[in-house]
Amino acid sequence: MNQSSHLLSNDQLIAVFNLTHTATAVHVGEDAVIQAANDAMLRIWGKDRSVIGKSLEDALPELKGQPFIDMFRKVWLEGLVIAGKDTAADIVIDGELKTFYFDFEYRAIKNDEGKTICILHTAIDVTERVLKKEAIERENEKAEALEREQALNEELAATVEELAATNEELVSTNEELQQTQESLHVLNNELELRVVERFNQLSESEKRFKTMAEGTDIFIAVGDENGSAVYFNKPWTTLTGRSMNDLLNFGWADLIHPEDRDNYLNIYLTALSDKKPFSGEFRILTKKGDYRWLLASGPPRFHADGSFAGYISSCVDITERKLIEIERLNLNKLIEASSEFIALSGLDMYIQYLNPAALIKLGWTNFANRTILDCVFPADRPAAEKLLPGILENINFRQEIRFWNEKTGNPFWIEWNGFTIKNDETDQIIAIASVSPDITERKLYQEELQDINMEMAAANEELATTNEELAQTHEDLIQYTKKLADSEEKLLQAIDTGRMGTWSIDPKTLEVTLSGFVKNLLGLPMNEPAKMETIMSVINPDYHDMLNTALSSALKNHSSSDTEYPIKNLVTGEDKWVRATGRVFEDQHGNAIEYSGLFIDITEQKLDELRKNDFIGMVSHELKTPLTAINGFVQVLQRKAKKDEDNYEIIALDKAHSQIRKMTTMINGFLNVSRLESGKLLIEKTDFSLDQLLKETIEETYISQSSHEIILHPTCNVSINADRDKIGNVISNLISNGLKYSDNGTRIEVNCKLHDKEVEIQIKDEGIGINQADIDKLFERYYRVKGNHTISGFGIGLYLSAEIIERHGGRIWAESEEGKGSVFHFTLPLS
Repeated sequence: MNQSSHLLSNDQLIAVFNLTHTATAVHVGEDAVIQAANDAMLRIWGKDRSVIGKSLEDALPELKGQPFIDMFRKVWLEGLVIAGKDTAADIVIDGELKTFYFDFEYRAIKNDEGKTICILHTAIDVTERVLKKEAIERENEKAEALEREQALNEELAATVEELAATNEELVSTNEELQQTQESLHVLNNELELRVVERFNQLSESEKRFKTMAEGTDIFIAVGDENGSAVYFNKPWTTLTGRSMNDLLNFGWADLIHPEDRDNYLNIYLTALSDKKPFSGEFRILTKKGDYRWLLASGPPRFHADGSFAGYISSCVDITERKLIEIERLNLNKLIEASSEFIALSGLDMYIQYLNPAALIKLGWTNFANRTILDCVFPADRPAAEKLLPGILENINFRQEIRFWNEKTGNPFWIEWNGFTIKNDETDQIIAIASVSPDITERKLYQEELQDINMEMAAANEELATTNEELAQTHEDLIQYTKKLADSEEKLLQAIDTGRMGTWSIDPKTLEVTLSGFVKNLLGLPMNEPAKMETIMSVINPDYHDMLNTALSSALKNHSSSDTEYPIKNLVTGEDKWVRATGRVFEDQHGNAIEYSGLFIDITEQKLDELRKNDFIGMVSHELKTPLTAINGFVQVLQRKAKKDEDNYEIIALDKAHSQIRKMTTMINGFLNVSRLESGKLLIEKTDFSLDQLLKETIEETYISQSSHEIILHPTCNVSINADRDKIGNVISNLISNGLKYSDNGTRIEVNCKLHDKEVEIQIKDEGIGINQADIDKLFERYYRVKGNHTISGFGIGLYLSAEIIERHGGRIWAESEEGKGSVFHFTLPLS
């Protein structure tokens, strides 16, 4: 086990964040749509979880007119961080608008390509601290004012007393006047001394401020009441390389990044006009020629008489903080786009998170009040209930089990991987996680192989009584079946070990972003942006139209895509097959904001399919040889039985002959599939009468089926140019399907209609019918209608028929209603 397996996954991190007391929320888009918020943030807002999915303005209408909505938009568009301390916000709590104070941060989270994918919002309620601080300041101001007033009163009283004494002295004698003048002179000297002392105190205060400002790493600037800068500390001159005079002459504004300048100056000048605090972020040009992100904030200053004195602003470098958490958010995108079943639940088994693929598989719209056991197919829940208690004791499990789609009622198989999430500090289990691939297709392959084994075993059992050679054939079939199962298992293992990468396209600019794995697979430079024309040059030209159509459809209709195509590595020249799955992500207005998905190397899977087809073709050829011999022996025995008039042998041999015909048809089907997919199924066209072919095919069908009535309506007398044998196989297959899925005694009707440039053949039965959901899939390889597994077959007859008709330039389709039979149509072009 490598070291990365011990690292927390994104789901684990989300679970931990939900437990923190720090108010935390995640927003997306310009309107700050709330994607997630923990309980602490909901308490600050005075809201419940109904606000999830709403924009911040819709969730908290009282914020309109306050600066926070614009801050979110700026963070999203410019990919920066805005933070503030002791910031006032008016919020409605219990129907009453109240003012609170917060330490907050809005952080833009980006992917590898620097594109903002969400905003991390954290906040701490510091209202009590701010109010207490303001109360202390007010009390201090009151005390200082009281002291000043008392001092003035004392001086005034002393002056009154002195004036009274002076008046008495003036009345009495000139000598007393002289004494009074001397006393006034003393008072003047004392007043001058007080003024000098006060001036010295102010000078000392200014020195202390400059000493503090010059000795800190924080960028400090002072502005007067007109907004003009009067001071910048040393970190400003060190960062920008400009002198104090240059900065004071508005040179600091010239250094702001052109994209940020107007917005930040507008924030500053608006606050200056209103004499209110300001806060904003901007990029500043350094003396090295690069830009650094600064977060600026400044409270207003006021003189003792209440007049506005300007600002003391402080800035902190937030460049490094903008680069964190990108990898974790990219992992979140990968999980959201993953096709695997990913879930997180609490220790009480209630689900806390499901990825979109899991919701779709389950047929759920949400997972509120759902437990992990609700996902499990009812018949498999006892097994699940035995597994889950063990995981609480730190026993991880891996189990093949069925989950189910609640809308359709259909189960699907997954490889259920359960593991625990622990608290890093206490090592206690806090949640249960599951990352489980869908293995339904593999299970269906296994079931089909089991059906093949059972049918072959039954056929061999019936033929075992014929002779020793037939018994040997039975043994050969078992060996070939085992080889087929081994090949299938190897194919599935090859698919399971496939590697993946990610890709993304901007819907507006069509700019392409590729992960390192994809660039390496295509042979593109790792340190250069990917260009669409370069990518298309890697892809086989035969698939360009398909990919362009898929791209246009996805961006226009916001639909998902799943395509496979060959590529040639630009560096190594190596040919590979890849699979690209994609999904369009929308904002709250339904506009496409990103088209992205997974890029998978399926070369081995494609090679395995080719090897499997070769194997099936080889097995089919090998099986035909002993079956031909067996068929000859049975025909000889049939003639002998008829000559001896042995009814028991006649019946037994007829059954054996019927089973041989079934096996021959089955093997021919596999052989034709192999030939078709390897390009060796040849179409040899000749001119022949379609009417005659219909009659011959129906007569041959009557030889082996006498329990139904086959009616050939007056047909169109037409000659066509086509492969007579293969068109006959199509007609025979459609009639045989009608017989197979219809009760004894019902009718099969065959019609032929002429159109302008084509002829149409219709084959109608009175059978069990087909569900509408299955009609579009009838002609897929190995597809069988659910609920009809009691009827033998491998789902290749209609697939071959569709391919044969398509290669003749015709069309094939079906119309059906459950319980009322089916009508199969196909057309062929006229010569």
